[in-house]
Amino acid sequence: MKFDIDNPREKDLTTFQRLQLQINGDVAVGKHTRQGWSGDLTFYAFRCQKHGLVCDYLHGHWETLSCPKCVDEKIKAYELEP
Repeated sequence: MKFDIDNPREKDLTTFQRLQLQINGDVAVGKHTRQGWSGDLTFYAFRCQKHGLVCDYLHGHWETLSCPKCVDEKIKAYELEP
């Protein structure tokens, strides 16, 4: 079964992945390609303090993970188009 990056559930992680998540704070869940992308990126599951388990890919030079739900909330707060 392929891990659903849009609706991550801890029960879909393997035991080893759950252990990695607990120790490292994030865990790679596979390579995925979004519509309009020319290639795939590795997505990571991690915990957001507000939204729980979420998935995202590494961003920018510092390769940071951001909760996509928090980002969407910030965009809506500033009334910008996503």
